[in-house]
Amino acid sequence: MKYKKIDVNADVGESFGNYKYGLDEELMKYITSANVACGFHAGDPRVMRKAVMLAKEHGVAVGAHPGFPDLMGFGRRMMDVSPEEMKDYLVYQVGALKAFVEAAGMKLHHVGPHGSFSAHAIRNEEVAEALMDGILEIDPELILVGTRPGLATYEMARKKGLRVASQVGVDIDYRPDRTAIIQREKKEMDPQEAVRRVRRIIEEGKITASDGSDMEFRVDALLVHGDTPNAIEVCKAVRAELKRMGVEIVPFGQFV
Repeated sequence: MKYKKIDVNADVGESFGNYKYGLDEELMKYITSANVACGFHAGDPRVMRKAVMLAKEHGVAVGAHPGFPDLMGFGRRMMDVSPEEMKDYLVYQVGALKAFVEAAGMKLHHVGPHGSFSAHAIRNEEVAEALMDGILEIDPELILVGTRPGLATYEMARKKGLRVASQVGVDIDYRPDRTAIIQREKKEMDPQEAVRRVRRIIEEGKITASDGSDMEFRVDALLVHGDTPNAIEVCKAVRAELKRMGVEIVPFGQFV
C-alpha cells in the first residue's frame, strides 16, 4: 500500500447572491480540507463567512480557492492575464478569505487555485512565478495545493520554499501530460468508479490517463468538486473505501 494517510478535499462556498450552488452543509461532514471560493469565479462575502464557520464546526482545514473574475463562466474560461494581474488577483482574493478565517479564530491552511486560473499558471512560467510570489507575500507558511509532480509549477513551488500538496480529482480525468481536463459543466460521477480510482491510487500510486496510459502520481489530497451533481454520494463512497483500507483521513497539512 502506497499511502497510510490522505486528505479528502472539496471545493465549497460557490454560491453567490440568490444563487445556491453545491451542498456545503452536507459536504463538510465528509471532508478534511476545503477550498473556499473567494468571490471572483463564485462566492460572495456572506457565503465566504458561512463556509468558514461550517468548516470550523466540522474541524475542516480552510484554504482559499482564487479564480479568474468570471462569474458567468464559473472561472473555467481562459483569460490572458499578465503576471502582475495574476499576482494581484490572487492577493486580493486570498487576503479577503484570510480575514474571514482569522475573524473565526482560525488560521488559513492553503491556497488551491481554481480551474483555468491554475491552468494558466501551469502553461506560463512568468504567471506561475507571480502566483507563487503572491502566496509568499501573504504568508510563506501557506501550502500550495493543486499542482503535482511532473508539472513545472510543482518544482518551481518547492524551489521557492513553498510547501506543496499534490491533489488529484477523483471525479475528473487527466491528460498524459498530467494536466486536468476541465469540464465547463460538471457531470455526475459513478461512485464506484471513484472508489476504483481511489483504490488504485492507494495501492499502486497510479491513475489512468485519458489516452488509457498509466501515470504514477504522488497524491496527498483526493478532490471531489463541490459542483459535481452527486458529490455527497462520491464523498461517502470514497471515505468508506479509505476506512476499509485502513487509511487515516487527515488534512494534508499534517504530513506534507
